[in-house]
Amino acid sequence: MQARKLFILVVSCFLITSCATGLQYGTISRTDEAYQGSSAEDLYIAGNRYAKGIGVPRNYNKALAYLMRSASMGNSDAMHSLGLRFLLGQGVPEDTSQAFYWFKKAAEKGNPAAESELGFMYASGKGVAKNDITALEWYQRAANQGLASAQYNLGVMYANGIGTDVNKTRAKALFEEAAKHNFGPAKKALQSM
Repeated sequence: MQARKLFILVVSCFLITSCATGLQYGTISRTDEAYQGSSAEDLYIAGNRYAKGIGVPRNYNKALAYLMRSASMGNSDAMHSLGLRFLLGQGVPEDTSQAFYWFKKAAEKGNPAAESELGFMYASGKGVAKNDITALEWYQRAANQGLASAQYNLGVMYANGIGTDVNKTRAKALFEEAAKHNFGPAKKALQSM
């Protein structure tokens, strides 16, 4: 009888400890199993969960594996996310040429965030030769799709004559559009105009 009580106590403590400290590790296994054969969108979501540590411990290796699978299935959001990983060196060595490659693939599919990242890369000369005119074109594509940060960056280019003639009226209109999306830097730019 004593042995049975001791056994129940040990098992109970194990289960309580497992639930309190190891539940998320069990979730990882179920998460990984759940994504087998999933859609490109589900794989993208899983990759971002691991990259950002949302509901699971941050794990860049798993994030990259899921994002690569999703990108290979044509998901432009996964391609963009891979570009960010390479640009920022998250889980991989920083590699601006790889970042550019993934942003370009995503942008070719019309991904506005990737288009804006290409604008940044051309404007800053990161991973590609600096080219303000090409930067302007990429920012314009993203801005046309309503991306507030691209609208702001395009406004900055027009306000300062970068890659184009100075056009304060156009810059103000772009800042106003970005401010409608509650983009803080655009609101600040409008206050200083």
